[in-house]
Amino acid sequence: MGFILHGLDKDSYDRQYSDRELFVRIIGYFRPYAKYMLLVGFFVVIQSVFNGIVPYIFSVVINQLEVAFESGEDLTTTSFFYAATALLLGSYIVAFVSNAVAMYFGAISVQSSVEDLRKDVFNSLLERDMAFFGEVPTGRLVSRVTNDTQSFGQTVGLSTNLIGQVLNFFVIVGFLYAASVRLTVLLLLFAPIIVLVALSFRRIARGVALESNRVLARVNALIQETMSGIYIAKSFRAEQTVYDEFDEMNGLSYSVNLRRGLVFNSIFPILNILTAVATTVIIFIGPLDVISDSLDQIPLINLLPGSEITAGQLFLFLNGLNFFFFPLVQIASFWSQFQQGLAGAERVFSIMDAENKVVQTDQKTIEDMKGEIEFKDITFGYKEDLPIFEHFNLKIDAGEKIAIVGHTGAGKSTLSKLIGRYYEFQDGELLIDGVNIRELDLHFLRNRLAIISQEVFLWNASIKENILYGSGFSTVSATNAQGFQMNSELKEYSEESIEKMTGILRKIKALDWIDNLEGGYDMIVGERGNRLSQGQRQLIQFARILMQDPAVLIMDEATASVDPFTEMQIQEATDLLMSGRTSIVIAHRLSTVRNVDRIIVLKEGKIIEEGSHKELLDQGGHYRELYDTYFRHQSLEYIERITSTD
Repeated sequence: MGFILHGLDKDSYDRQYSDRELFVRIIGYFRPYAKYMLLVGFFVVIQSVFNGIVPYIFSVVINQLEVAFESGEDLTTTSFFYAATALLLGSYIVAFVSNAVAMYFGAISVQSSVEDLRKDVFNSLLERDMAFFGEVPTGRLVSRVTNDTQSFGQTVGLSTNLIGQVLNFFVIVGFLYAASVRLTVLLLLFAPIIVLVALSFRRIARGVALESNRVLARVNALIQETMSGIYIAKSFRAEQTVYDEFDEMNGLSYSVNLRRGLVFNSIFPILNILTAVATTVIIFIGPLDVISDSLDQIPLINLLPGSEITAGQLFLFLNGLNFFFFPLVQIASFWSQFQQGLAGAERVFSIMDAENKVVQTDQKTIEDMKGEIEFKDITFGYKEDLPIFEHFNLKIDAGEKIAIVGHTGAGKSTLSKLIGRYYEFQDGELLIDGVNIRELDLHFLRNRLAIISQEVFLWNASIKENILYGSGFSTVSATNAQGFQMNSELKEYSEESIEKMTGILRKIKALDWIDNLEGGYDMIVGERGNRLSQGQRQLIQFARILMQDPAVLIMDEATASVDPFTEMQIQEATDLLMSGRTSIVIAHRLSTVRNVDRIIVLKEGKIIEEGSHKELLDQGGHYRELYDTYFRHQSLEYIERITSTD
């Protein structure tokens, strides 16, 4: 294994499985399609029998030609000749049709198994917590869901092929045994050698296949990240830097896949050399077997059972060698080729078996959630040895509006992520309406909780679908280049939902600019909403949250990147949304901070001050410092004073 390039490390969640473990799980995926596998086996048997009949017909014809030659009979004018020709043609046709049908049912079993696996792995990704996604680049995950599941499909295909080749092998051995016991026994002596040589590639094949899958995932991740950040790359004229990075990764991919190709492409030539040696021995000994006296004089060979064979039987045997060696080579090389699929299966199962750090102990719901939140002696760090909060305590009453302020790194956004159960705290309790958050059903919790962040993500769908997303109407499948379409049962929206959406957009003054867009509600917003301005995207997000009508609202610097005019529109929506529900505001905008019931001042994960805007200003402490840094220039008094000074 020393020739394999190093540096392609495993991901943190990767596991190592034995061949047996993987094989058992793979069988589980095509067990539901056993009926197709049986059909494959049935038609493979038919194909094998009629493939074996072909050389048998030739051997009979040769024997008859020999008899006819001695008697001077014209065999081409006899009914035997026409019968043999018809039988030969029929055998070819039946073998061809059987092979086609077997391939058809084999394809069904393979693609159905891959479809099932992709469903399972995609569902497992949806169940992973944010800590998982924070560690793994998106492109690598995409590679596992697409490329590695396809590699898994190879294992199913190879398994199907193995069954067919085993049946082929035994049928052919039966025909050869009928032709010559001695030559068949001699031929079978080569079988263990061929199998052992093929098995010697197994471990190397598994290693290079894993390296190939990993480097492909790296390439996919680099491309995905580059396309996502292409605006930044072009802004800084860094195209050459990006290209050089890709060129280096592409070169690594070339080296790894070259070695992979050398390993897998060398298996068959080596096995073919062994089959050529075996064929040479048979071709040398076979004619001697026609003259039994000559063969019996050869040491060791004379110990093998057998008797004199005819020229026709010899032809049958020599013609059957290809039918013997082809399935034997396929069977022998199966385990080495199988490693490619096992490598893909191993990477896929690693995702499925990854353990979430966020662990729920129950599936409780709260009938009428009020939104009281209490942090009790919470200790948390993204890395356990680097805690952000130590024995942190905070109680937020139901319906209370609070603002959390502090310098970057104080822990403001981390609080919102803990409430949303995106990360697991190491110690303490977090209560929602007196219920431990670890006991709450996550789907229920997140349905009653809304987090509005500065970075807005919109689906590549219509404005209408984005607003209704998460409110019983979700975009589920990409069906064309323009974007997502709804399931057939969700394409038609109720008048009530449309009226509610229209009313919300009217209240936040977004109807006018939406009506002026081409297509209005039905305009496709583009990838991540790039056809809309930042402010427009934020308003769409606000409308989506208002449709959800959550019990707890968290605004994580939601207005930090919008213009003042759009902020005024958002503020109106915010005032409406915050009314009557627990609201937590993390913002750098004075207009939002001033209107809350209580301001919490964080510094290095600790609450150092709390109170109203005026109270904290009068104290002249850390909040006053933050105010002078972030907020003072936004106040009307400050603007008027600066204007009068000028």
